[in-house]
Amino acid sequence: MKYFLIAIFLLFCNISFSQSSKALHQIKPKWKLGDVKKIHAESYSKVFIKDSLFNNTEAKADYYMKVTDTTKNYTILYYSEPNTLDIKTNTAITKVDSAVNIFTKIFKNIEKETKYFQYELLVDKNTGQAFKVKNSDKLLELIEKVTSTIIDEFGQKIGKTSIQIDSMKQKLVSNFKTNEPKILETIINEYNYVMGAYSLTFPYNSSVSQNVMVYDVNAMSEFGDIEMPAVITTSSKKNDDNLIVNTDIDYDKEFLLEQIKKKYKNMNDLTTDDIFLSEKTETSFTTTTNWIISQKSDVVFKTKEVKVINATSVTFQ
Repeated sequence: MKYFLIAIFLLFCNISFSQSSKALHQIKPKWKLGDVKKIHAESYSKVFIKDSLFNNTEAKADYYMKVTDTTKNYTILYYSEPNTLDIKTNTAITKVDSAVNIFTKIFKNIEKETKYFQYELLVDKNTGQAFKVKNSDKLLELIEKVTSTIIDEFGQKIGKTSIQIDSMKQKLVSNFKTNEPKILETIINEYNYVMGAYSLTFPYNSSVSQNVMVYDVNAMSEFGDIEMPAVITTSSKKNDDNLIVNTDIDYDKEFLLEQIKKKYKNMNDLTTDDIFLSEKTETSFTTTTNWIISQKSDVVFKTKEVKVINATSVTFQ
């Protein structure tokens, strides 16, 4: 779940869900062959320790999405606009901040190497949800190459020898091969989170609550295999050809607490009263074409001394 992913380069830590079967209204994609959308994404992650800001990460990037096939399923080309990735991170610890700056420079170099790669996604026509990366072989080959570049540059930055760097590479390649399916799953999940409102059912100008199972978008995280019971309340406001769909997710706090205690033995004294988790999204559509206009998500997670706020805003042009 989002609130567990407190990482230096946390950009899009989101959730997806498998929803209940209650029959309500649903907006379906009506994308046309050749449709192109420019997508602007902004996000931030703030971590507070005892009400003091410990870490603040902000990111901006532009992407393009093009519909290249509409026969059986949609085929979508999804790629970033060169030189638009901007990551800024500040922490309360100088040494950590210095390391983060090194990583930021490395990731910007990687962005230059991968800027022309086009993800080719197969997307279900009824739900708008991707289910396969068609060019996964090329993608994984590129990721492995880029990962090797990370090790070379970072190893040199921290003064490692060639033998040490090669050892690091061998371990990383082994880990990479093991995690290939989850890497692809995470890429698909991140796309699907933005497009998630297509798979929702909801009443017009009203709301409905449904039981759902929530899972982490980051399939590689330590909580990536855990489904969490929750209740999602979906509401909509329809005015002419504009439709706004809102979601509010209420997690099962007992289940959440159990998972936290399993993973973090030093949190055995936590109770459900010590935990707060809020997850809200808002998606705006034009019903003329059924294209998304914008999508926003806000997540707040709090325990006794830690508070994490993650927010993402995506606009389609």
